[in-house]
Amino acid sequence: MGIFDRFTSTSDGSEKLLKEIRELSQENDILSESYSALARATLDFDDKGWAPLNQFENSGMVLADVKVVSRQARRQTASNPILKRGHALRAGYVFGRGFKMSQKGSPLATRFQKIIDDPINQKVLFSDGACKKNEKAHFTDGNFFVRYDKRTNRFSRVPLDEIIGWATDPDDPEIVRYYLREYEQRQPVTNPYSTYLAETVKVWYPLDYVTNPVARINNIAVDRNFVMIDSKVNDESGGLWGLPDSLPALPWTWAYSEYLKDGSKMLKALSGIAWQVKTKSAKGGANISSKLINNREVAATAVTGADVEMSAMPRNNSVDLNTGQPLAAMAATAMEVPVGALLAGEGDQGGAGSQVIDQSTLSAAYSRQGAWEDFFVRVLKLMGVPDPSVTFNNIIVDPAYRTVQSLSQAWMSGLFDAEIMQEAIAEQLGIEAPGPVPAGALVPNNSGSFANTGTTVGAGNPNNIASSQGNSGAGVDDISDGDNNMRDLDNNPR
Repeated sequence: MGIFDRFTSTSDGSEKLLKEIRELSQENDILSESYSALARATLDFDDKGWAPLNQFENSGMVLADVKVVSRQARRQTASNPILKRGHALRAGYVFGRGFKMSQKGSPLATRFQKIIDDPINQKVLFSDGACKKNEKAHFTDGNFFVRYDKRTNRFSRVPLDEIIGWATDPDDPEIVRYYLREYEQRQPVTNPYSTYLAETVKVWYPLDYVTNPVARINNIAVDRNFVMIDSKVNDESGGLWGLPDSLPALPWTWAYSEYLKDGSKMLKALSGIAWQVKTKSAKGGANISSKLINNREVAATAVTGADVEMSAMPRNNSVDLNTGQPLAAMAATAMEVPVGALLAGEGDQGGAGSQVIDQSTLSAAYSRQGAWEDFFVRVLKLMGVPDPSVTFNNIIVDPAYRTVQSLSQAWMSGLFDAEIMQEAIAEQLGIEAPGPVPAGALVPNNSGSFANTGTTVGAGNPNNIASSQGNSGAGVDDISDGDNNMRDLDNNPR
């Protein structure tokens, strides 16, 4: 029984128990006892169904180990607010600003954009919700698999639990060329009220970089109509499988949860005892007890005899739950997110409510964006896109007015078309339908933007005052603007 459990139940007259509670509250000895409970919670972590982290093979986790850890991580992420928040932060940093896909530096051709805009493909890969859901597979599984049907140009996810085997390159055991999938394939039924029929199917899928897939492996067919694309994170040299992002944070989130539970028990125990009464006789104790029970007025006075001593139990700062933040900081470090953001602005560590992302968090997010860029480039190549590229938008953006200033300077460079600049500026200003670019808008610092005086190059625009060569009236080639007085002063300086 833990120290907090001892105080959850009390009985009348248990003076010794009341004395212990009072001493703990007055001496602020909760911190040391709490950390003892935390240490026990950390040691008990393996007893709650988790495989000990130090018992994996030296060659890394085998597939069975990865599946055990991923199942527990998925369950904990769904129920533990710290893990859920950690995943939301990581996914927000990586995909919060979106990304762009192009071919040879230009927008994707219509036939490729049609595949991306397919509702099924949007749900599986390309929508904002799909991207964050797929990032969760990295957080809980460390491995993400998607299957591409070359006949329908559609993608589908393959759960980690359905992967039961693999075949590597004969010359490189770290390169997986085929995955063996086992799943239940439902058969159509004519009666809608009957249960569905399913059969267990085993099939091999080649990876996207396999050029000439074989027909069978170990007497199991290789389905050449499908191509598998995999993504692994935190994988080690020599290992075949990725490790979940949440794996190093699991013991610390468990310990922090136990800390809060024990602290809540202590607060509840203390809240149930308001007064400590000392009497010299049992009869006096019964009398004062009945008076206190019947007296329910606010700020009432208890009148006692000379043989009765009554004192209020301490309340303020008897249990400080913020002392457990170092445990939350360890969980935040393991998930590579700021502890202040992980606790939704609680506490002083990391800046309460601070919106500033530190450099280490940014580096982790940029690294994960790079992994997803490689993944989506593989996806586009599989679709047949020539020379594809994927670029994520900046995680940190300037305020709108500063961005518009930057766009204005970019426009003056003459390196961007009017349509591109209009779209970018309209996005910053919240203009949904800016309309077509006005006729006669000329790119600055371009030969066509200068006025046609007969000596300049280009068609020119005589009405473009901003880029013309000056007033063509009186005072040409003079510092004046057609003013004769200024011209005379120039010719006859004093």
